[in-house]
Amino acid sequence: MEFFLFLSLLILLTAVFPEKSFACMTILVGKNASATGKVLVGHNEDAPGKFLIQNHFVPEGHRKPGAKIKFEPYCAELELSENPKALFWTEAKTISDNPSDSAFCDFFVNGSGVVICSNNCADSKEDKPELFSGGIGYGFRRLVAENAKSAENALEIACDLIEKYGYASSGRSYAFADFVMQIVNGKHYAVAKVPDDEAAVIPNHYTIQKSEKNFEDLISYAKKREWYRDEDGDFDFAKVYQSKETFGLEKNTYRHVKAFEILLEKNLSEILKNEWKSLPFSIKPAHKVEIETMKKILRSHNDEKPEHFDKPIGICNCDTLESIIVEINPDPKKIILRQALGHACISPYLVLCPENFEYEKFEESEKALREHFNTKPEELEYKNNVWFKTLEIQKRCRSVHDENTKILQEKIKIFEKDLEQRVKISVEHAVKFCADEAGKFFSV
Repeated sequence: MEFFLFLSLLILLTAVFPEKSFACMTILVGKNASATGKVLVGHNEDAPGKFLIQNHFVPEGHRKPGAKIKFEPYCAELELSENPKALFWTEAKTISDNPSDSAFCDFFVNGSGVVICSNNCADSKEDKPELFSGGIGYGFRRLVAENAKSAENALEIACDLIEKYGYASSGRSYAFADFVMQIVNGKHYAVAKVPDDEAAVIPNHYTIQKSEKNFEDLISYAKKREWYRDEDGDFDFAKVYQSKETFGLEKNTYRHVKAFEILLEKNLSEILKNEWKSLPFSIKPAHKVEIETMKKILRSHNDEKPEHFDKPIGICNCDTLESIIVEINPDPKKIILRQALGHACISPYLVLCPENFEYEKFEESEKALREHFNTKPEELEYKNNVWFKTLEIQKRCRSVHDENTKILQEKIKIFEKDLEQRVKISVEHAVKFCADEAGKFFSV
């Protein structure tokens, strides 16, 4: 089977786990801090429960003027773009009484090379949100993805949407390449760009301290709500707008520090001991960040008890659905994506490139879009294909230490070493290798 047809049919179910981690993680590396000389985006998508993850390769499309859609029943009806951009769309679907369970997991890279991913930052202090017609939720990322011409333009579109509709969820952090937007329920948000020579780490709490946009408005609103006074010292958006119950949670701070340790090549255990919860937005890494460094971060566990269920949970944990690393290129067709399914610690990162995408029919992707919140039970049934075999392999690796895990990780190491050598020769060469060898790998 052709590799991209193979990927377009990608379906991976997660097992039902007793813990709810909501532990998504994003690593953003500025172009001068990156060994590739390009901005790097690394993201683990985590959600509890039984999910369907599938890739869509959406071509540029044309809709009738005024086409509208209502995603969540409690949110505003939205007008869709007449000429949406091509998309690499990783869709996460589940069956739930709560529509928000399918609203915040999808990952996008559009035809202009704009990367869009997000992390839950609940809860914010906001309990009196300003919303128009219920506000915007899932549609926020979709409209930005379909329309953005650049990361800067994505931020402009995102700000306009929030100012028009208000955000329907309690709190969230979005990354548009190296631009970060952290939103509070309603119409307040902070914005920051990762410095070119630094790297930022975003777990499930706010990380922006001083916003590069509407900073004075954030201060005045916080004073009005009695969340902040001048005598409290320098205004810190993350500290002021995060709820007291979710500020500095161990599970988030642990993962935040763990990623910094790898980037700085330094033990920061004293930070956790001293309960230092105001970690910087970004740092200068000890060395230029390699792709292998990104993999190391996204595959990392709790050092003392490196299991998927252990507390505090690691960056790779029981609810990880997928892991993606994007090497952004000025030429959108030459962007390199690396995608690992399920737990990245026991799954290889396969290589994709827009130049080699086999796009589906636009009508098919439109149907998928309109049915995003209408998952049928049969969609969550196991099917006899290589991706479900991947899940079966991972199920046999219950412990990070057991023999099955060691065997699989050694196989992954060999596979990836060969693959990355081919990437250095040409991405097309690496993609062909994936097409020829991925099926064999997953059939172990």
